[in-house]
Amino acid sequence: MLKKSLSVLLVLMSILLAEGVSNDSLHNKIEITAKHLDSTKTTVTATDGVVVYYQDSVIRADRALYNKETQLLKLDGNIEMIGYQGTKEHTSHLEIHTDTKEVTFKELFFISKNDVWLFTQKANKKDGNYTFGETILSSCEVTNPAWKMVASRATYDSREKYMRAYDAKMYFKNVPILYTPYMAFSTDRQRKSGLLFPFMGYRENEGFIYEQPIFWAISESMDLELNPQIRTERSFGMYGTFRFVDTDHSSGQIRAGYFQDSEAYSKRENTKEREHYGAEIRYDSSRLISGLVPGGFKDELYLNAIYLNDIEYLNLQQSSFSNFGQVPIQESRLNYFLANDEYYLGLNAKYFIDTRLENNDKTIQQLPALQLHQYLNSLIWDNLTYSVDMQLKNFDRIEGSTMKQAEMKIPFEFTTAFLDDFVNLSLGETFYYNKSFFGNGDYAYNDFQFYNNYHHAKIFSDLTKKYDSFIHVLQPSIEYFLPGSESQDPVDFENLSQEQKELFVLSPREEYYAFALSHYFYDKAMHLKFFQRISQRYYIDRPYKYADLNNEMQYNWGKWKFYSDITYAWEFSEIRESSTRVSLNGRRYNFSLSHTYKQKLSDTLIDVSANDINLNFGYSWNDHLRLHGGLTYDIDTSESKQWLFGGQYKQDCWGVSVALRQDITPRPEGEATTENSFYIQFDFTPFVSLGSGSLQ
Repeated sequence: MLKKSLSVLLVLMSILLAEGVSNDSLHNKIEITAKHLDSTKTTVTATDGVVVYYQDSVIRADRALYNKETQLLKLDGNIEMIGYQGTKEHTSHLEIHTDTKEVTFKELFFISKNDVWLFTQKANKKDGNYTFGETILSSCEVTNPAWKMVASRATYDSREKYMRAYDAKMYFKNVPILYTPYMAFSTDRQRKSGLLFPFMGYRENEGFIYEQPIFWAISESMDLELNPQIRTERSFGMYGTFRFVDTDHSSGQIRAGYFQDSEAYSKRENTKEREHYGAEIRYDSSRLISGLVPGGFKDELYLNAIYLNDIEYLNLQQSSFSNFGQVPIQESRLNYFLANDEYYLGLNAKYFIDTRLENNDKTIQQLPALQLHQYLNSLIWDNLTYSVDMQLKNFDRIEGSTMKQAEMKIPFEFTTAFLDDFVNLSLGETFYYNKSFFGNGDYAYNDFQFYNNYHHAKIFSDLTKKYDSFIHVLQPSIEYFLPGSESQDPVDFENLSQEQKELFVLSPREEYYAFALSHYFYDKAMHLKFFQRISQRYYIDRPYKYADLNNEMQYNWGKWKFYSDITYAWEFSEIRESSTRVSLNGRRYNFSLSHTYKQKLSDTLIDVSANDINLNFGYSWNDHLRLHGGLTYDIDTSESKQWLFGGQYKQDCWGVSVALRQDITPRPEGEATTENSFYIQFDFTPFVSLGSGSLQ
């Protein structure tokens, strides 16, 4: 009987290949195996262990019926179809039109390799494209899924892994949370053009916020995202971000945006500007010309630039683009260097925009600065060393004094050790020269030249002692500085105009001692347990001889860290500034409490003070639930600058993040407004995020 079944099987396969697909490629051939076959003039019936090989799929069924005249293959029973890309399909009835390569399903259950499943009463497949009737889609358990999408009809491109749903409703725990007449998304992690899921939120003074990202995958190396947004109690605007990768070692982003406040909002909030616009560019490259230059040189380029008319251009963005924060003074920065083991060539530029000012014509810009540095090198003896540092600086602005300055600094140092290398002695001489040229005004003196040298001697040690349970490293030092000769031409610095003196400072010509002590404690595994660094200067000729004392220390105890950095002004018997922090980090929790203090004393010109407490915490209740929060509190004003409390809940197929937040936002002319915000974001694994953006 087995021999007969196999014979009939070979006959059936040859019939199908000859009659149905004899002129098709191997990709479209159909092969059928079964234990029992019944054949008539027009039909062939296969039962018991039916396996069909069709295109890139393997199909198992209880029964198969092939009509030779219509070239229609029908499969019934418990049907399972496995694709070569990891997809699985279950259905109760399947029809394959071998002439047109069209496949029809009844009660189709489809599973992708990313565990996204779909169920529909009827479906049709042709050339890798599926057409579904009413469809249920999810990535959760089939029985009572936590989230699901229900669409009146849908299509799926199996090659592109792209789903389109019509009249789609998103349910969470059987509660509808979103309806859209059309939705398109990728079922894998590859970048696809289309509508991204929207961001939604609410702010007390702006109303309901809705932002609809539009994504265009231009190519594998570039894309464009447009972000139109509406704030119901404010107005609407648009942001756009272009991202690109131009080489395997460089990439960049360009963003521009515009938002116009309604007249009612502008009057209500008393805003200085109704229009908020700007542009940003960020570019990184870890190699430009280093491959073309001999001598082992490496180079890197970093550009982070911004232009904006108002700080609101940043506040209205859902995701921050710049690294410098939402502060009133925005900085554009260009850094480039070319270096090897002997030389360093650097180019940097800085451009500042103070959004609190009417214009920045009087703001000093550094455009650019060029630095050439020769690293430490020996001269005659190995322990006689020198280095060379040269800089060209250009300080520019539209209104007010400008300056071009050339600087050169050459330190020489002789180092030796004695007392069995327990004590080291360093003797040095440093030469400094600068030449400054002033412009953009009429001055009694258009240039200024300065030269000085100073002598210094240092005694220091680096001691290490091992005890039974710890290792102690001690590094004491005392250094003496003595000014040498000095020359100022054509006049002394004090005789320059006030505008000229604001462009640079000269270090006072002073004799002083510098004391420093550092020590470190390690356990036997060389884990740092405690360190302390103390520094103090003593000036010979000052009325008050003691400069500020700086004391920095940290103690690591298990998962705890205790850190303190205090600067104490002896002259005023006051703490000038301090930073204190206690932190705890575990596998399921984190906590930090810090205090930042800075006061303006009579010897400082810059009026910057702070007295803030910062609290941050996070706790993972289990593998699914995490809570987090933070607070910045100003002790002097007895009010918070910002607070945040939220949580995340994560399951295998979905997650939700919720947060309440209050921000004190900087405004022009030093004003600030308080904004209360509510954020919520749903994550439907592996392809959907729906919510109000970043919660951090």
